[in-house]
Amino acid sequence: MRRENFLKLDPGAAAGMAGTVACWNRLALQAIRAAQPGPLAAARSLAILHTCMYNAWAAYDGAARQTAHGVTVRLPCAERSAASKACAMSHAAWYALGKRFPGQQAMFDDWMTGLGLGLGLAPGGQLSPAGIGRIQAVSMLDSCHRTGTPAATAAAAEPAPGRWCLVAHSLSEREGHDDDQDVRLFFALANALADASIAGWGGAHARETAGACAIHGSAGAAANEVIRRFEGEMRNEMRSGMGGRTRADTHIGAGSAGQELGRQVGARAFDDARRHWEGRLGSR
Repeated sequence: MRRENFLKLDPGAAAGMAGTVACWNRLALQAIRAAQPGPLAAARSLAILHTCMYNAWAAYDGAARQTAHGVTVRLPCAERSAASKACAMSHAAWYALGKRFPGQQAMFDDWMTGLGLGLGLAPGGQLSPAGIGRIQAVSMLDSCHRTGTPAATAAAAEPAPGRWCLVAHSLSEREGHDDDQDVRLFFALANALADASIAGWGGAHARETAGACAIHGSAGAAANEVIRRFEGEMRNEMRSGMGGRTRADTHIGAGSAGQELGRQVGARAFDDARRHWEGRLGSR
């Protein structure tokens, strides 16, 4: 069943429905458009958001493992309801985005309030869904502060990472993804975009225009690879009168800078993400 774009609804209407991950991603894209960071900073913010949400979600999954940036915790089966997962992910997203985009805090607060989620810790403390989300976001942000933040490049109306999130939204809505599918898709995609943006910028000439072109090419190829791998055999269903190419493919012109590099980065990011959600961290 095709989902509605929940940001066209009031937050109360979205409460309890599938789309937790997609809704917070759309809020992040709104914040990015308002703040106008460069593509590297935008990609990093999205990777932080979706890694925080993934780490919160992983606490409610029987196999998934948190990343090195998160806190290792797994809740008993009796506490792994869809509502608890959605609540934990929302608290992780709210905290992470508020720290990355403090000027947009009111928007994030309003969304939480509309979802019926308080901004304080609920009874149960750190092992409540709110607590799980908060500790994962705090751990992720602390790790990022220790490692530093890439310098921003020239701003764009819709930085390349945001364009690829919109492709993922279309795919999610068309295929009727639930939160369990979306949290994995956006976790792999956002980290691939961040890695590809850094790799594309590092391999570009010193000029900002060359850097922006390389970032767009490498990020596009990485995103295409993640989406292709995520969908697997369903990829043919994504074809819709585009000359035999997927929607993702249409964003990558022949000869785009950094395509091969981006494909390699996307493949590595997807494989690494899949090892996390399958709980196979020791395998390569």
